[in-house]
Amino acid sequence: MTTRIALVRFALFLVVPVLVMTGHTVRADTPLPSSVQAELERQKLNADSLGVWVKPVDSDTPLIAHQPDRLLNPASVMKLVTAVAALDILGPSFKWKTEIHADRNPVSGVIEGDLYIKGYGDPWFRSEDLWEVVRRLRELGVREIRGDVILDDSYFAPIAADPGEFDDRPDRVYNALPNALLLDNRAVRIAISPHGDPGSAVTTWPPNPQLALNSSLNLVDQPCRNNTNQPVIDIRNPVEATAEIQVRGTVSRQCSPHQYYRVAGDPHDAFFHAFKSLFESAGGRIEGSWRHGLLQSGSKKLVSHKSRSLSNHLWLMNKWSNNVMARQILLTMAAEAEGTPATELKAQRVVERWAADRGLAWDGAVIENGAGLSRTARLTPRQIGDMLQSAWRSPYMAEVMSTLPIAGIDGTMRKRLTDMRGHAHIKTGTLRDVRAGAGYLLSKSGRRYVVVMLHNEPGVQHGGGTRVQDALLTWLYNNG
Repeated sequence: MTTRIALVRFALFLVVPVLVMTGHTVRADTPLPSSVQAELERQKLNADSLGVWVKPVDSDTPLIAHQPDRLLNPASVMKLVTAVAALDILGPSFKWKTEIHADRNPVSGVIEGDLYIKGYGDPWFRSEDLWEVVRRLRELGVREIRGDVILDDSYFAPIAADPGEFDDRPDRVYNALPNALLLDNRAVRIAISPHGDPGSAVTTWPPNPQLALNSSLNLVDQPCRNNTNQPVIDIRNPVEATAEIQVRGTVSRQCSPHQYYRVAGDPHDAFFHAFKSLFESAGGRIEGSWRHGLLQSGSKKLVSHKSRSLSNHLWLMNKWSNNVMARQILLTMAAEAEGTPATELKAQRVVERWAADRGLAWDGAVIENGAGLSRTARLTPRQIGDMLQSAWRSPYMAEVMSTLPIAGIDGTMRKRLTDMRGHAHIKTGTLRDVRAGAGYLLSKSGRRYVVVMLHNEPGVQHGGGTRVQDALLTWLYNNG
């Protein structure tokens, strides 16, 4: 009898770890490394709030599976989903266009009628790109537009959301809402140049007359130090067309010029007045104003501006965790796969189908806006890890890797883990009560690992969560 019990216990000893490693249980018994457990204790953080998945890229067996199937908020690690899905659905060479049409071709440099500007969701359409559009119009000989400028952003459906809902900061650029015709990530540039006349020390771009600028900045003739370089920028009614930019505080005349970015006013006002300013600076003239509208069939195409490739955009999005770029890219997938106008609901369906086609088990996953700026987004460490391992084996592995912040070198990882510089490519994520990271690590042994760390706990974003992650990455680098 004693022998039989011993054999049963031995069999269970062999079977249970296999179930933990390959099954889909909520809790796994794989212990965290002792150095990680010690760091959790030092930071007064709870291991039960942490999910970890570590697996060699060339293996089917994880090295660490701590709560691998617990649905957790991934914060900006969600951008990995947007990036990997976009490479599959759109392709790495996909480019966005912005088109200029007119009711009729120009005659002697004059367009009699309206000019149309149609956006197709370019996530990184800058003022420099708008200047290129203007330059090409002038090369065509266009010097006067006698109608209105019609702005067509119908490629995306309007986003019925409050940009201040997330954290009551609708003026912050990370809260900017997507739009198919978006200039400069929807940001207003507020430039402070303290060397000249106080009346012209503060300027804004675009030069939007709808926006009020009220500056009471105090310029002082003192050395530039922390206490003499303290401008304060407030935006009153930022989501209204007639928002007001208020600049106050103290700045030394010896300080260098600096630029700040805020969301203020209507993005269509900003686009039109930037276009008008650039067109007029090139010697052109616009008689009318702007209005919403649709590109009319039969109109004459004058200019088609092409963006850089998707791969380049993903580099910008992931290295610096650009939220509105992620949202634009997610909506573009919806428009291309399900037709226009794109909606977030269509985008979620597209990503869910894509995950299923890749053989990913995403039960319970919540994608929402694809940027991770969300309180409801959810993924498990295993789901992200399986996606990263699938990406490693895909034709676009190099493109995925190149977008990720590199430890000790660039992006949001530039100041972390300098002693293992270049060995970890990690997308980071931070929200209130969330610290997350996921990507790839090359250990001292030369073996590559998928790493996912999702930590949801009050106050984890205040440095402690980062130290726990760094302890895990350091352990894996030395022991993997």
